[in-house]
Amino acid sequence: MATGSTPTADNIPRGTPPSASIPIATQGGNRPSILWTGQFQADTLRSSQNLRNLEEYGDIPDGTAFRRARIGALGEYGLTEYRIELDFALPGRPSFLDVFAGVHDLPILGRVRAGHFFEPFGLERITSNRFVTFLERSLPDGPFAPARNLGVMAQNTWGRDQQGTWAFGVFRSDSDMFGDDVDEDNQDDARIAATGRITWLPYFDEATGSRYLHLGLAHSARMTKNNAVRFRAQPEARLGSADPNVPSFVDTGAIPADFFQLIGTEFALVEGPISVQAEYMLAPVYTVAPLGGTALLQGWYVTTSYFLTGEHRPYVRELGVFGRVIPKRDFVSVTGGNTTFGPGAWEVALRVSHLDLTDGPVHGGQLTDFSVGLNWYLNPYFRVSSNYIHAAPAGRGRADLFAMRVGYDF
Repeated sequence: MATGSTPTADNIPRGTPPSASIPIATQGGNRPSILWTGQFQADTLRSSQNLRNLEEYGDIPDGTAFRRARIGALGEYGLTEYRIELDFALPGRPSFLDVFAGVHDLPILGRVRAGHFFEPFGLERITSNRFVTFLERSLPDGPFAPARNLGVMAQNTWGRDQQGTWAFGVFRSDSDMFGDDVDEDNQDDARIAATGRITWLPYFDEATGSRYLHLGLAHSARMTKNNAVRFRAQPEARLGSADPNVPSFVDTGAIPADFFQLIGTEFALVEGPISVQAEYMLAPVYTVAPLGGTALLQGWYVTTSYFLTGEHRPYVRELGVFGRVIPKRDFVSVTGGNTTFGPGAWEVALRVSHLDLTDGPVHGGQLTDFSVGLNWYLNPYFRVSSNYIHAAPAGRGRADLFAMRVGYDF
């Protein structure tokens, strides 16, 4: 649970077992408990391109779209837990999100779950979208951080006072939006991925939770689907699942390969209202004929943010991720029948991210984004955000994108 937050169903970080976050009420008799969760995010996007960029990618559409529209239920029975969550804005309309069952408070293993969920890779990826700083995750996240897949995973903390976390799982390597991964010709029975992550808190301010240093390392070994793998990325803005949408500015196309790895490093420093966050990701791809050879694809980002109103970015020690921002004074609050107004929480942020999908026999291009963000947290669950992104693909002109979002979750 985020430091300073109230333990209710409203502030559960994605993937947190109910027993680690909130008191669960018995739902009458010997039946599992149930809590409801959901969110929506409505976006608008405007863009500008120079002539070279327009020639390379065509006209980037302006418009509005729902980025996310989700509803879900979660709960537990004894030491067992479940979560079922659907999204009506993703391409499946609806698509499966976290759909799993598990057991928690186990000796050594901590919690074990099986189903459809994010593999344990990357600080930004594992942190819920509700709590990331920018509208979209950074450039390396899309092509390198694995999405939700069907699998089984164990996860626990280690050290005194939850000094770090570890997680390891085995997954199907390319489940679709419904968790399905079917081998039609029965020739691909080894199409799996093994993914693990370990984090460490060298120091943490126990009194306030507002000062800490996070380090992390993740690795994934993956078989490919149909003996090919593809990496591509849009600039850090999009129009939900609309078609047409913001095009991919870098794209390797299908790379003939039967195996590749993903390696990720994580860093985050929070000193009160100031935070710095960075990750580096490397993907060694072992290509086969007609290419042959190893391609080392890579990406990184650095983000810094500052809360003008004095808040800090909370940390969920059970999971090694960021939690929900709690404004010192909500924009509107009612106490004892009296309505009072405050500033909410205001945050400004800068990010530089880079993606290099060209090495050896692979020529996917390079892309650098420079982003500026402004977030207004009216209360812990209502957020208005704006982002400006300057996207500069190598040798392919430039594009400037401005996006705004109104989001609410519970």
